[in-house]
Amino acid sequence: MTIGRNDPCHCGSGKKYKRCCLEKDSGTGSLYKIFMVVGILIFVASLILVFNSVREFEPGSSNRVWSEEHQHYH
Repeated sequence: MTIGRNDPCHCGSGKKYKRCCLEKDSGTGSLYKIFMVVGILIFVASLILVFNSVREFEPGSSNRVWSEEHQHYH
């Protein structure tokens, strides 16, 4: 016998199966959470890299010198 998503949960909680044990039984819930955490970490790391690279190329910073020949900072 198969349990439908909207059937009462087999654990006896009184909730619908989709709101109670569907993730635990299918095993996809933990994998989804891992991918979400990895995705968020990659996003935060890329924001940090972009922020640091933009800050590095600010005109007039003390360690940069303008080159008239090349028309950019060195």
